[in-house]
Amino acid sequence: MLSQQHSIYKTKKMSSTTDIKFQYELEDLLADNTTKAISAQDVRTIVTSNYQPVLIFAGRIYADDITGLTSDILRVQYYNQEYFGSNFNNASTSPWIIENAGSGITNGTYENVQLVQNAWNGTNMNNIGGNSTPATFDVVVSGGIVQASNITLKAPGSGWIGKTVSPTINGQTGNLNINGNTSAVLRFNGPLIMNYQYQGVVNFDMSTSTTNGNHTIINSIISSAATSKRDTRETVVTLANNSNDEIAVNNKLYVEHWEHGAYVQIWRVAQ
Repeated sequence: MLSQQHSIYKTKKMSSTTDIKFQYELEDLLADNTTKAISAQDVRTIVTSNYQPVLIFAGRIYADDITGLTSDILRVQYYNQEYFGSNFNNASTSPWIIENAGSGITNGTYENVQLVQNAWNGTNMNNIGGNSTPATFDVVVSGGIVQASNITLKAPGSGWIGKTVSPTINGQTGNLNINGNTSAVLRFNGPLIMNYQYQGVVNFDMSTSTTNGNHTIINSIISSAATSKRDTRETVVTLANNSNDEIAVNNKLYVEHWEHGAYVQIWRVAQ
């Protein structure tokens, strides 16, 4: 019976070798290895495949009451770009925006270009955990400038700070180092874009990808913990608007941290 079920499951074919979520899909890709040579892409797919819930975001909210900053900030420790926006021209939905396309850059295609951080809003980064690690991009330069339609995030780095509100401060910037030319500048909005902040309550718009769709109460697993214990109140994190934290809303994240600060992790269920 088990072998019959197994053979039935194996009739489902993959649409993409990078879209593996379940074990039977992985087995389909390398079935018996009698007619398919194992490629480097196959190995990469096997190593990175996970048919359990996948961590797609991890970050820390620093409370302004504790840090002395003018606003709560979110430092993004990790995010999986396959689950968030990637339009470098759209400041309202993209984690990264071209702030300055640069000038005088030699035309060509460049791989694994590092984006080196600038201190956020003149802040001593050592007071909030240290410098951000470089993000990495593939870029195309034409006419001496970086082309927004031909830039691809390879690795998001860690510790980058997105836009804040109350007051509104743009996200952290960095300079692309393209063969020694550092004139091109990218700005980090974040995969979660802050739209409300007041007295320990923060609300975010969650950007989405066309491949993996909306963040919903069904497909998202959220966990959180306070970064300090100043009283007995617990951190509340859910998919909702700040106006009503009891009604689930797709692509909205509500955090009530009571000015403790908070760690936030988001997992996606395989679908």
